[in-house]
Amino acid sequence: MGFFFLPAWSRRAAERAGFDARAEQARVAEAVVRSAASLVAGDDDAQALVERHCRTLTTLAPHIVLAWTWFGQPDAPTLQPQAVAGAASAYARGLVIQRNALTTIGPAFRTLAGRRLEPFNVSTTSLYGPWRYAAREHGVKSVLALPLASTADEQRGLLVLYADVPRYFELVGVGLFEALAQLFSAVLSRAVRNRALAEAAQRDALTGLPNRGALPLLEPGLLRVTADDAPTAVLMLDVDHFKRVNDEHGHAAGDAALRQVAQRLQALLRRGDALLRWGGEEFCLFLPGTDAAAGRAVAEKLRAGLEAAPVALPGGAPLPLTASLGVAELQPGEGLAAALGRADAALYQAKRGGRNRVALSAEG
Repeated sequence: MGFFFLPAWSRRAAERAGFDARAEQARVAEAVVRSAASLVAGDDDAQALVERHCRTLTTLAPHIVLAWTWFGQPDAPTLQPQAVAGAASAYARGLVIQRNALTTIGPAFRTLAGRRLEPFNVSTTSLYGPWRYAAREHGVKSVLALPLASTADEQRGLLVLYADVPRYFELVGVGLFEALAQLFSAVLSRAVRNRALAEAAQRDALTGLPNRGALPLLEPGLLRVTADDAPTAVLMLDVDHFKRVNDEHGHAAGDAALRQVAQRLQALLRRGDALLRWGGEEFCLFLPGTDAAAGRAVAEKLRAGLEAAPVALPGGAPLPLTASLGVAELQPGEGLAAALGRADAALYQAKRGGRNRVALSAEG
């Protein structure tokens, strides 16, 4: 598409309206280039980055009175603008589009299917109420909706632009805005990939549980500043004699056993409790709102639950397993690392005491 060559009728219409389309093209092109430059800089906050790009566009090209984006699952029941910029931002922040209304408000939102659509004009007589309001209150005369798509997953989205000049997007050239939409798609795709990498780094591949890399995310919600704050019980669990499982049945059997242990522990916990695979055959648990005595009772329930139900090895052979547990209560002003150390010391006390038992930290 030639961005800077307009049909004769477009040039004449623009001149009569006092609108300098070539100058506007240059301003929009500058916004696209600036957006591309900041994309290279690698800002990980995708929504903030996209909103900054929208703000750059509406600042450099003030005839665009509103730019907003939405990004999410294509079957979402409602669409609400997420990144918003421009003089009509307040209008967009109050906009809620119901999916069951999408078929009645014209073609713009069919972009969720990834189709390229032509820009269209709106007015105070448009059939769709929000467009009538935008035309009346913000002088909107032309709208362009472009598809956004993640290359990292199935998420889809929209970039929607509103201008106060009739046929604005034909005059300026849709290609410039398509380039901006492609940049936004790249920003959002990168954010999806970064989140997936971060989650993978904090999740144990064998059991699907969080691993110790997730500890910094959990810690702020568990720490106690004063004795009046809710207690948290910290448990360390180690499967007894697990080396024998690998030695006698093979590592595939050991992996199957650990997956089943993780599933059974998870099934015995309350909503809000956190279970992590700490490493090898060792797990740690955080029980918010639970003191040392109640934590010990939970630990006994976990110990008995594992003892009562042998795991099934590949081939169907049942294998009895037991576990030892250490319990500590997080103290006011204490970090999780210190509480975990005390729970670990209690765990080894349980091991030395004969295994298949629970021990409580001396400090509670």
